[in-house]
Amino acid sequence: MNNQRQNLFTSPKGHTVLTTIRKILTRMIGVGLMLAFGFWLLLASNMGPAYLPHVMNGALDFWIRMTFLGLGLGIWMMTAVWLIWLTLRCLYRLFGPHH
Repeated sequence: MNNQRQNLFTSPKGHTVLTTIRKILTRMIGVGLMLAFGFWLLLASNMGPAYLPHVMNGALDFWIRMTFLGLGLGIWMMTAVWLIWLTLRCLYRLFGPHH
């Protein structure tokens, strides 16, 4: 019987815990960056004067703004779908039929 306390960094169980923490932190940072970039695109779609006023007499500005708006909202929606997918996958692993 081993009464010694195992080190979190050297035990196989500790490796699994650290791997799980690394995955969670990586996903949180990724989600934060995606949401920040989507928010920036949403703000950029409503910023200032025309982007290219001399091209197509300013008509191109509408398409640039709508593209930024669509990309920003698309990134936010895909981030939400990705988070829901990860949550459902995790719940399936915890409470799925194999247990």
